[in-house]
Amino acid sequence: MTQTVASSLPALLNSLTQSLTSSFEATPKLSTLGTTNGISLLDVKNELLLSYLQNLVFLILLKTRTAKSSSASRTGQRPVTELNDAVVKKLVELRLYLEKGVRPLEDKLRYQIEKVLRAVDDAERQEKAEAAAGAATVKGGKRSEADSNSTSGSDDDNSGDDDDDDDADEAPGPKIADLQYRPNPAAFVRPPGADDDNSSGSGKRSSKDGIYRPPKIAPTSMPTAERRDRAADRRGGKQLRSATMDEFVNDELSAAPVAQPSIGTNIAGRGRHVKTAAERRDEAERQAYEETHFVRLQEGKKERARKEKLAAAAGRMNFGGEEWRGLGEGVDRINRLVKSKDGTGGSGGRTKALLDKSRKRALETTDGPRGSGVASVDIGERYQKRLKVQELGRTSRGKKR
Repeated sequence: MTQTVASSLPALLNSLTQSLTSSFEATPKLSTLGTTNGISLLDVKNELLLSYLQNLVFLILLKTRTAKSSSASRTGQRPVTELNDAVVKKLVELRLYLEKGVRPLEDKLRYQIEKVLRAVDDAERQEKAEAAAGAATVKGGKRSEADSNSTSGSDDDNSGDDDDDDDADEAPGPKIADLQYRPNPAAFVRPPGADDDNSSGSGKRSSKDGIYRPPKIAPTSMPTAERRDRAADRRGGKQLRSATMDEFVNDELSAAPVAQPSIGTNIAGRGRHVKTAAERRDEAERQAYEETHFVRLQEGKKERARKEKLAAAAGRMNFGGEEWRGLGEGVDRINRLVKSKDGTGGSGGRTKALLDKSRKRALETTDGPRGSGVASVDIGERYQKRLKVQELGRTSRGKKR
């Protein structure tokens, strides 16, 4: 290992010597650079690389001296060790500047730098091409003058070529302006008419005072089950019956999975009333609010009155745990059909006459279970009459004896 290091040290020292020599030659040129607007990134990069090389050479020098003086005392090695640590720390600092500071900035400016370098190369290439073309035209002009003495027909052609070449020589070459490829800050500024165009395109013009005013749009909301329940409570029993029918259809005829309440939790009124889905939902919301906020919600007067009204409307047709609301509806329907608008005559009178006639009509059917039941009533009356006649006959026979 020691032999390998010893053999590689001369080559390393030669390369470092050459790099330092070239840096010393370039040092006088740095004083001519203008730093009025600050140091450029490339100059900073060169300075950091030069400082990094100097510290690296110094570290190699310390390593070689330490290897030569391996037989020295510990007191002599302590200053060398401290100096070695300081150099390593400086190298780490410079490497951090290069990796985290210079490289990201160089990556961001790489496009602009390459664009400027490409423009410079194009300008140099064009200048060389123009110089070569000018030399060729000069040689062609001399040859045309020599040929003009012998031929007269080619004078016009040569003169035309000379004029074109002179125009090409007089045309100035492209010049690179200062800061031509810098970013354009004006591109980030919104033009003054952009806001007006956007507002006119959307149909809304902003006010002249510059205050933002949101567009006036009529708010709309989709109908929900709660709205339907409230409307049903306000309108009365007819809507309640439709809500009951909807609940029955959803529970019995729907194939969708439904979460059923626990047994007994939906029974109210001592078993005479079953809570609807809306009532269970309101009760669950009330319970969740009370458990979340640790408060007991008091029932207001309006809520209590509404519940009492609903209970009274529903309790009128409840008897014995059964619902009798549909019983009176059939009778009311018959009365509406047989009653005319003015109370007499009209289509209602004719309907009533037909109804009375049908009631007085004698039915000849004897099929009791499948008929209307009138025949069975007549049979009972005849049986009672016959029974009375027989009893009277028995009593009269006894008296005669």
